[in-house]
Amino acid sequence: MSGNNRPCAIVPVYRHGKTLHDVVSAIAARGLPVIVVDDGNDEETKGYIARVKESVSGVEVVTLAQNKGKGGAVIAGFVRARELGYSHAFQIDADGQHDLEPIAEFLRESEKKPDALICGYPVYDETVPASRKNGRKVTNFWVSIETFSSGIKDAMCGFRLYPLEKTCSLVTRRRIGLRMTFDIEILIRLYWMGVSMVFRPIKVIYPEGGVSNFRMVQDNIAISAMHTRLFFGMLPRIPLLLARKVLKRAH
Repeated sequence: MSGNNRPCAIVPVYRHGKTLHDVVSAIAARGLPVIVVDDGNDEETKGYIARVKESVSGVEVVTLAQNKGKGGAVIAGFVRARELGYSHAFQIDADGQHDLEPIAEFLRESEKKPDALICGYPVYDETVPASRKNGRKVTNFWVSIETFSSGIKDAMCGFRLYPLEKTCSLVTRRRIGLRMTFDIEILIRLYWMGVSMVFRPIKVIYPEGGVSNFRMVQDNIAISAMHTRLFFGMLPRIPLLLARKVLKRAH
């Protein structure tokens, strides 16, 4: 890493204690310090987290007294990462669904474009539930409207490398959805701020017996409500978004 580029990884944990060690040790083996965020877990999961901290070097644990949701946990990780002097934060889920091999590629991309958000977009195998795949198509359709961009390949993948200065500026001055709307909303709001984005493929699996924190009814309602808010938030930004589109084509 260059002198000004100092990345870490943030791993939010809620009910994924059994897969945590493999994920964190694989990240650490690639040279990244890890901030594990305990999102108000039960004692069993706290035990897994404690064992990871003891057995893997370079692990910091942030403990939330109550469950705040994925977004709340990641934001807490962002804040701690900035306090520790990191420039970038790699958000990686604890459930083991993502192939971690592209970490090095994402870091190289960030070296070339330090102000960009480097995003994964999923490449599925046959284990993906049809409901998840179809739901992503709906969300990505709305995201293309809310950003006036067809270049956002995926807005839901929890495998991203964030530039912390701009990201923390956003999350400290505006409330972002703290649960399953987080990945979508923060991407759109960073896009509105003018943050450039790079998309790279990432293999995603849904292992048998995996634990999902997605609440089918509540979270789908929350995502629909979020898209409504973002649509109306997009309307006054139309001139700026159109101007950006024109400039991009000109270059």
